[in-house]
Amino acid sequence: MLRFILVVVGGFVVQSTMWGDEPQFRRHVINSESTYSACAVFDVNGDGQLDIISGGFWYAAPTWEKHFLRDVEEIRGRFDDYSNLPLDVDGDGDLDLISVNYRSSSIYWVQNPGPDSAVSNAAAKTPWERIVAATPGTMETGRLVDVDGDGRLDVLPNGTKFAAWWSIEPGSTPAWDRHELPIELAGHGVGFGDINGDGRGDIIGPHGWAEAPPDRRNERWVFHPEFDLWQDASIPVLVQDVDGDGDNDLIWGRGHRFGLYWMEQKIDDSKNRQWVRHAIDTSWSQAHSLLWADLNGDGQAELIAGSRFMGHDGKDPGEYNPQIVCSYQFLPESRTWKRHTIWSGDSGDSSDPDDSSDSGHSSDSVGFGLDPKVADLDADGDLDLICPGRSGLYVLENLRVAAGDVKSNASKSIVKADDYDHENVMVLRDDDGNLQPITTPFQMGLRRQQILQGMSLGMGELPTPDRRVPLDIQIVSTEAADGYVRQKISFAVERGDRVPAWLLIPAEQKTKGPAVLCLHQTNNIGKDEPAGLGGLENLHYAHELAKAGFVCLVPDYPSFGEYPYDFKIQGKHYASGSMKAIWNNIRAIDVLESMPVVDPNRIGCIGHSLGGHNTLFTAAFDGRIRAVVTSCGFTAFHDYYKGNLAGWTSDRYMPRIRDIYANSPDKVSFDFQEVLAAIAPRSIFINAPTGDDNFDNAGVRKVVAEATKAFEVYGSGTGNITAQYPNCAHDFPDDVRAEAYDWLKRELK
Repeated sequence: MLRFILVVVGGFVVQSTMWGDEPQFRRHVINSESTYSACAVFDVNGDGQLDIISGGFWYAAPTWEKHFLRDVEEIRGRFDDYSNLPLDVDGDGDLDLISVNYRSSSIYWVQNPGPDSAVSNAAAKTPWERIVAATPGTMETGRLVDVDGDGRLDVLPNGTKFAAWWSIEPGSTPAWDRHELPIELAGHGVGFGDINGDGRGDIIGPHGWAEAPPDRRNERWVFHPEFDLWQDASIPVLVQDVDGDGDNDLIWGRGHRFGLYWMEQKIDDSKNRQWVRHAIDTSWSQAHSLLWADLNGDGQAELIAGSRFMGHDGKDPGEYNPQIVCSYQFLPESRTWKRHTIWSGDSGDSSDPDDSSDSGHSSDSVGFGLDPKVADLDADGDLDLICPGRSGLYVLENLRVAAGDVKSNASKSIVKADDYDHENVMVLRDDDGNLQPITTPFQMGLRRQQILQGMSLGMGELPTPDRRVPLDIQIVSTEAADGYVRQKISFAVERGDRVPAWLLIPAEQKTKGPAVLCLHQTNNIGKDEPAGLGGLENLHYAHELAKAGFVCLVPDYPSFGEYPYDFKIQGKHYASGSMKAIWNNIRAIDVLESMPVVDPNRIGCIGHSLGGHNTLFTAAFDGRIRAVVTSCGFTAFHDYYKGNLAGWTSDRYMPRIRDIYANSPDKVSFDFQEVLAAIAPRSIFINAPTGDDNFDNAGVRKVVAEATKAFEVYGSGTGNITAQYPNCAHDFPDDVRAEAYDWLKRELK
């Protein structure tokens, strides 16, 4: 017998079951050509089965036959239908649709004519009536929540320049009443839930929360500017007691950049509320819409997130990367999140005859638009995902309670070391194994994902989110320096491991500004050299950047400086020291993002020699890094000591190059042409001296020539490669450093 529980998902009550384990999913293509960003799920034709509504059409279960519903206005290339919120607006017993919109600035509802008329209207192409309720201003989308606690759902739009909610008195002429909220709530991102434990639902905005008064309709809401979710928070911001400590926390995604986060609520000894930011997963971008439901049937809801397709038509970081849908389960013991990939853009059954697209993206794309839904669509006792977006309309069927002959059609693309000539970045292997020329940014995005898989063959896999423990930043010392404050800190990167680092903060800095992760070369003093505390003066780049107004974080590489590390004991769960360093650097970006004086959209990375190639490796895997400066850090593998790669193979670096690939550039699973292409379209500054006897200059030029082609595919207005070839040895000359600093100022402005 199935045991049912109730789970609230963005204002909707859905059922789930008390079973466990991670379910598999099967994708159903409802309409691969649909570009509507919202959907609803209810029984349109009265046959007792849940149908799907999206934009101008409804799809009848169980075959998903397409039926006309209405003509949706298209404004500047987008359909004006940013939400499909099901509510019986006119009180006739049938669910209508509420749409909350950006381009028309309107809230309107679409009247359901009833099951019989819905079928006949579809046949006659008679549209459901559209009735405008209000035109308050631009809105990202909206959600239904019971704001005033009267048992009825209200409309809570995400106004970008206003803040209000609407109550509805149903009837043949429904009454829509606007209720003002503090203007400070306006912006990108909105949520609803009880923050202070008084039993009333509060409203969350990107820069704080509004406390609900006893009379939510008539009394003043008090705004509390207690946190900053940045300028592109998801809709909704979820309000849940993540850690089970009795107070609600916040969960949100970056709708137009990389990252999923949660904000932990804490009460200090003085009874003041504090908020601690934690990164959940920063490996993919465009988490514009979130859901919260129990997919695996263990009685605990999970975070569910998917990437939005072309929200800003390719202008946002990672928009051309393959789409993804994931669930995340909080692990109380480690205070981390376990990721389950439900669907990824390099998966899918290419033999599916409906699996096609003319929009240029991967034909197996599934993501979340502006208003996805979760429901037991097939009435089998588990929850399915309904995924609308500009890449199509899809259902991800949960197979946890499925017949034995129903299998997932997800398949992961497996990259092998010899799949590519790694000096050629401009080809993509198709489903039949043939190499096709890359001509679109979408192809380049898929090639990037395969490059990262190739790098992982040589370095080992990037750690998953369940290793992302709380940072627990500790300040060891603080002292004044020349134009900045220097702090020695340490931070946790995973269980049992802390990284020592210097943190340099420009003096008197109060507002958010740019930051740079500064990585040192191979030397015994590690982080001290970039921080200006020893070593070569021309490698004091953190010291010089801090004086120029950049916040700088300078960590020790494992086994250098104050960071003793045994790669065979402490690092036995890593295949390489390089991947361990990449993970530490990703956590260092988490540290920078946690700082009130750092703008998370303006983070760069710089390094020389060892730091030069680790800068590239880290930027390839972490899309939050906006600009990269690499000095004397690489050459093509065939040009590294005439193709003898033994220098790359110590435990500190990549022993698989020796153990699996026999130190041969012909066998290694990646090359630097690909590494730079994986960073594109973000900008790269290269210092490659003509006399560098470690990283051959001619090989650098070959890499730059090939990687530049990847940047060109992304088109004008994106980043580029700037290369300087000074006449010197393995060095970072004064004039080139000065040019690099000016370049960083421009790139991180």
